[in-house]
Amino acid sequence: MDRKPFTDAFLRSFGAACGVLPLLTPALAAEPKAYLQSNISTATIVEAPIGYSVEVTILASDFEEMFFKTAAERRGVDLSGPGILEVEIGRYFAKRIAMRDREGNPCASEVERAGEDAANDEGVRVSLTFRCASRDTLYDASKFLASQGARAWQVVTIINGGAHRQIMVNAESPPAPVSAPQ
Repeated sequence: MDRKPFTDAFLRSFGAACGVLPLLTPALAAEPKAYLQSNISTATIVEAPIGYSVEVTILASDFEEMFFKTAAERRGVDLSGPGILEVEIGRYFAKRIAMRDREGNPCASEVERAGEDAANDEGVRVSLTFRCASRDTLYDASKFLASQGARAWQVVTIINGGAHRQIMVNAESPPAPVSAPQ
């Protein structure tokens, strides 16, 4: 679920207080899956047979600003060639989003897809896979969120089998445990 839980909670609270919850509930259900907001990105982490699949979505205007600030990293790269921009977007995310085990050993990662979000023309979506030796793994988006700025947050949805949970992280948050709570 890519919706922001705090928006849903606020609307439900507001709707209940005003007596309009029955009117708001269908609107919440119809909300687009890739709803985006300034300074807030989403990450969906799904347990896979060999590690984890991570999809990160961010408002394109937020990402454009982040990408522009780090233009020196791409000095000499001609972004006008076919697929070059998507490769550089993937590299940007891969340098700033990590998974590692509790001992700090990084998981091998690969960018599966990067570019415009097909579900939302105002978004950028990147799909990463992480191959981890252990299921006792941590997700760390602190570098990514720090590059976005002090007001940046990420809604992280973690799906382990049939269990789902959501947390919110910012650049100062500790890495988030991905394994199912014991």
